[in-house]
Amino acid sequence: MKITRKELQHLIQEVVSQQRSVLLEHPQNPEEQSYEQDPDGYEGNMSKRELFHLSQKAQQMHDILADDENLEPWVSAKITKAAAMIGSIFDHMMYEKHPGHVKE
Repeated sequence: MKITRKELQHLIQEVVSQQRSVLLEHPQNPEEQSYEQDPDGYEGNMSKRELFHLSQKAQQMHDILADDENLEPWVSAKITKAAAMIGSIFDHMMYEKHPGHVKE
C-alpha cells in the first residue's frame, strides 16, 4: 500500500495532536482540590494563557537552535533557570493534584 506525502503529514499531525500532557492525563476531581480557587476565576485562565505563549516561544527557540551552536553564557544560564523554575512549579502542581503519586 502506497501512502502519499500529504497523507503521511496528515497522519503525523493527527498523532501529535492526540498526545496529551501529563497534567491532562490525570483530571482533577473538584473535591480533591487542596487549595482555594480564585473567586474571580481568572488566575487559572491567565496562567494558561501565559503557559501557552511560553510553550510557543520555547518551541520556536528549540527549533532554531542548532545542537552544536554556542550560546552566550547568560543565555544558557537563563534557559537553565527557566527550566528549573517550570520544573518545580510542575512538581508542586502534580503533588497538589495527586499527593503521593509524584516520583522525583
